[in-house]
Amino acid sequence: MNERIARAAARYFAGEATPEDMAMLTAWLEENTENAREFAGMADIEFAVRPPFDPEGIDTDAALGRTISVMHKEERKSRRVRFIRILEHAAAVLFLPLALLSAYLLSDKMEQDESATAWQTVTTPFRTNTCLELPDGSKVWLNGGSTIRYPLSFGKDGRSVSLTGEAYFEVESDKSHPFIVQTRNVKVTATGTAFNVDAFRNDDIVSVTMVRGVVDIDMKGKTLRMSPGDRVSFNQRVNTYSITRSDPEKWCAWRNGRIIFENDRLDYVFHRLGQLYNVEFTVCDPSVDKYVYHAVFTDETLPEILDMLSISAPIRYEITKSDSPDPAAPKQHIRVYGK
Repeated sequence: MNERIARAAARYFAGEATPEDMAMLTAWLEENTENAREFAGMADIEFAVRPPFDPEGIDTDAALGRTISVMHKEERKSRRVRFIRILEHAAAVLFLPLALLSAYLLSDKMEQDESATAWQTVTTPFRTNTCLELPDGSKVWLNGGSTIRYPLSFGKDGRSVSLTGEAYFEVESDKSHPFIVQTRNVKVTATGTAFNVDAFRNDDIVSVTMVRGVVDIDMKGKTLRMSPGDRVSFNQRVNTYSITRSDPEKWCAWRNGRIIFENDRLDYVFHRLGQLYNVEFTVCDPSVDKYVYHAVFTDETLPEILDMLSISAPIRYEITKSDSPDPAAPKQHIRVYGK
């Protein structure tokens, strides 16, 4: 980590990061997984759930000193420990070593709503995830590129959070105070249960996957009750939904750093990779979409995954960099062709 990155990281931890700092950190994190690990090692996870503070009271130079100190500790540790990566290829099934992407906090800020309730907003960068504990003891795993907003204390009327992106919830039981997850067009109501919500901003589909317990889901006035193993996908554009039965682990494995594909068409594979790696795919040969794929990835870079795809599926690809100044815009454009 060079000094410019270290100073940007220090301002980020101090809550003073500029858009340029965030763009620099995001680009650095996307270079390789080692950078993500190094940054995760510096992040204090307890800081993510600590009550907010006054950014003006933070000494950026002191934060830089702490950042560099942690960086040196990580460098010394890396010299003492060696990691051996084992790749096993069996037909089109790829089992890769588990290396959980430790998460870090990208944005930790205070806001005041009309009723003067204090709220906290947490956003995770792409290719990371973080675990938070909410004021009632419920736990949330927030996937990369996702944002959750919640009050610092839940009121008497219930427990409500808003989500953009993807999150896995383990809700503390409290039948008298329902737990509500609000996305743009879908509301999930639970008391004590576990479920996954996939509601990325630019997707037409919002999906909810039940792990245990029951939840009620409201989709623009269409309501139903979900049971373990149910997966509901709501198309916000045409206002329709579908229900399927599935192994919840496939849809929730991301919180343990894994991506699971089980007999999935390549069009879905590219869609999911685009979500997780902040890239845009264009399939130039429609025949490619009909192929199905089965694989398990853990802690792999996007080029590594694409190389494995090109070995086990009849595709080739081209990668171009995005020139968009928007830090949230996809960083790469990938064109996929049939072989």
